[in-house]
Amino acid sequence: MANFFQTERWWEFQRALGEEVVSGRGEGWHYFGRIVRDALGPYLYLPYGPVVADERTLDAAIADARAQAKRLGCYRLVIEPSLPITPEQAAARGKRMLTGFQPSRTHVVDLTQDEDEIVRGMNATRRKQHRGAAKRGYTFAECDDPADYDLGVELLRLTGETRSFEVRDGSYFEHFRGLVEEGIARVFVAKHEGETKVVGYVIDDEDTRYYLYVGRDLSNNSMQISAPFIVFLMLDAKARGLRTFDFYGISARDDVPDEWTGFTVFKRTFGGHAVQFSGAWEIPVKPGRYAVRRTLDALHELRAKLRSRGATGDGATGDGSAAKE
Repeated sequence: MANFFQTERWWEFQRALGEEVVSGRGEGWHYFGRIVRDALGPYLYLPYGPVVADERTLDAAIADARAQAKRLGCYRLVIEPSLPITPEQAAARGKRMLTGFQPSRTHVVDLTQDEDEIVRGMNATRRKQHRGAAKRGYTFAECDDPADYDLGVELLRLTGETRSFEVRDGSYFEHFRGLVEEGIARVFVAKHEGETKVVGYVIDDEDTRYYLYVGRDLSNNSMQISAPFIVFLMLDAKARGLRTFDFYGISARDDVPDEWTGFTVFKRTFGGHAVQFSGAWEIPVKPGRYAVRRTLDALHELRAKLRSRGATGDGATGDGSAAKE
């Protein structure tokens, strides 16, 4: 499956945002990444990269990226090999699997089906909301008003504050306009009786629509406009000849709740299936500094466990409280 987030145009966008971009290319492989800095110094991170054909080309790409990381003074390399690389194949090259980077799974809907098949794949509630949208006074269209674009950014920010997730700053969305002007990104609006209620930001590559951001008016939570809006985005993508609708990110596992669980349950109501990526894996570049990183992470995990045990009355000190840090 193609991934727009390992294309040159996306990384031109990242450069415009001030990122320090690193890239490499060879026969059967390529990657783009950025330099990230933490308390121990810089490291090289390849979101959903490298893009490779097989394990042999994966090894070539890793060797090149590790050499660049070393030259740039990075103490570790973080990779997220693209399909068709499996988690097991990535694990054979990485030191350990990481969390907190790109989602290791996503949820997709096959748009090559007939429109009726796509709708039948949704649950009963979503089908009902889709079919009743017009009667409720909902209309959906591609955004042609700069004011709606700005309103969507503000709604997204307010949604983030309400639901405690981070939203990119104003500079990001100003540069994102360039992708919209090129027709790579698109912005759509959902209105109720002419008033804008939801604004969605997507990216279209040669065969996939990626559902990235949505700003929603939270003043009337009973208004069931978001779901039929998403159905509209899916069917619009199909009408444009795209083959896949990518909801962009679900929980890493079904049996362990995480911050993506609620989103995962919601996204699955639209039909489709999960796609498993290899996940994020780190590779040491400077062994000494990397060992310090591992030690700090282990201490952090230990403290988290002690706090958890204290909160449940199973404290390490024997008196129902966690040990002092």
